[in-house]
Amino acid sequence: MRAVRSDGEGGVAVVDVEAHPPHYATDPVRVRMTSASICGSDLHLLPWNLQATLGHEFAGVLDDGTAVAVQPNAPCGVCEYCTTGRDHLCQASADRVLGIFADGGLADDVIVDRSDLLPLPPGLGADVGALVEPCAVALHAVHLSGIHGDAPPERTLGIGAGSIGLAVVAMARAHGAAIDLMARHPAQQAAGERLGAGFALADSYDVVIDSAGSQSSLDEAIQRVRPGGTVVVPATWFDPVQLGVALAMKEAHLVPSYLYAHHHGVREFQEAAELLAENSDIADAIVTHRFGLDDAPEAFRVAADRAGGTIKVVIQP
Repeated sequence: MRAVRSDGEGGVAVVDVEAHPPHYATDPVRVRMTSASICGSDLHLLPWNLQATLGHEFAGVLDDGTAVAVQPNAPCGVCEYCTTGRDHLCQASADRVLGIFADGGLADDVIVDRSDLLPLPPGLGADVGALVEPCAVALHAVHLSGIHGDAPPERTLGIGAGSIGLAVVAMARAHGAAIDLMARHPAQQAAGERLGAGFALADSYDVVIDSAGSQSSLDEAIQRVRPGGTVVVPATWFDPVQLGVALAMKEAHLVPSYLYAHHHGVREFQEAAELLAENSDIADAIVTHRFGLDDAPEAFRVAADRAGGTIKVVIQP
């Protein structure tokens, strides 16, 4: 079968491989890929020359026709974190992430453990099911921020308008909260407007969600947050960042946001899928390009071209 893997030179190639179950699988099941999207972290990881098939954002169809999204992190299910709804903190899952340490979804087929599966809710097509994963990341950040429409209005700012930043806007709006957005490129601003973001920036905010993951975005977040406010960071810092005295002087709360867990007993991966199903504008605003699996090298090139209008690239068989 076809699979997308590192070419050893900082790019990708489509190669012919056999599908193998991940080493942790106790109930392996084959998923025929219908959509897999390219994450910013995939681009950052290319120089690592990973040996596994790439792709941690993907969806597909089982042999019985069930459309599913695949949760790429595989917690053990028995540790103290897994049994208290914090399975994203499971230490056993560190070497189990599909698309990084085990074969991911950028392939014709992928074999995963049945526990990784989430049946797609009615109204959510398998052609956009890959977006469940990034939307779950954004939803977790929104939950950690504490913003919701039932509380007194909180001034909320999103920094970064890639797919995670735009998903943060969508998840915040789904919770009845208003949110302003700092977007770098015109296509990102247009998508943010479609999802209900504001662009008349205030001087300070109760909550800032930094989805950009750079030193400059963190500095901006700390500058914009009010004293005693909260900065949530769902982005990944691939390079070290520094914290200055401004954070201490404000006694602001800096909250890392990692993957997704459970919120009030509900699996955030599931809640994200349901919100996607309820609002087709989310997928329509975020997905800007589609490619076939054979065109994966070009898809990765386009995914890196943010200035050219790319937000989310989806690959299909």
